Amino acid sequence: MPPTSPDPIPDARARFDALVLPHLDRLLAFARRRTDSLADAEDAVQEACIRAWIGFGDLRDDLKVRSWLYRILRTALSDAREKSGRRRNLVSITRLEQAHDELLGGDENAVFGEVAARLSSEVVHMALAEIPEDFAVAVELHDIDGFKYVEIADIVGVPIGTVMSRIARGRKLLAGAIVANQRAWAAAGWATGAAKRAAQAAHATPLERGRP
Repeated sequence: MPPTSPDPIPDARARFDALVLPHLDRLLAFARRRTDSLADAEDAVQEACIRAWIGFGDLRDDLKVRSWLYRILRTALSDAREKSGRRRNLVSITRLEQAHDELLGGDENAVFGEVAARLSSEVVHMALAEIPEDFAVAVELHDIDGFKYVEIADIVGVPIGTVMSRIARGRKLLAGAIVANQRAWAAAGWATGAAKRAAQAAHATPLERGRP
């Protein structure tokens, strides 16, 4: 009787844990910014981990595990939104861009400088919920999670030029959303008065400097 081969499952599990577990906190933070509650975010990450385990054999390059996991999580989040029938309420893009231009006096080259410093704040979380998904995701992946353009292009499945365009316009829409809603949010106790000063003072986000 030929000797039995070792069970590959334990080895695969150890490799999976080593590669995936270090990214769970960042994945949960990303999911939380895209969902209405912590419970929904946790469910999405759990679903993404299940899908990652099922498709673990498709991961050929361990160095690309981070972008691979984000791609799976985005799909899980998208599927969850479709299943629940929920669609985020989007404000007019034109209105947001007008609000941004009014804030900056029409300076097309100015960038919302407060974005990188405040992306984790509740105000910016609410603002991200106001802008279209494609733009919000591009800004989050670059300015919050630190992905490079080429990695974002792989995650969302669009050319690098489209990624760059979405980030630039997404920041503009994000600034407009904060300006357009600052009265209502201020009434609710969220301070946004620093937005104008930060936007006028900056020409690039801190996280953007030095990163392609």
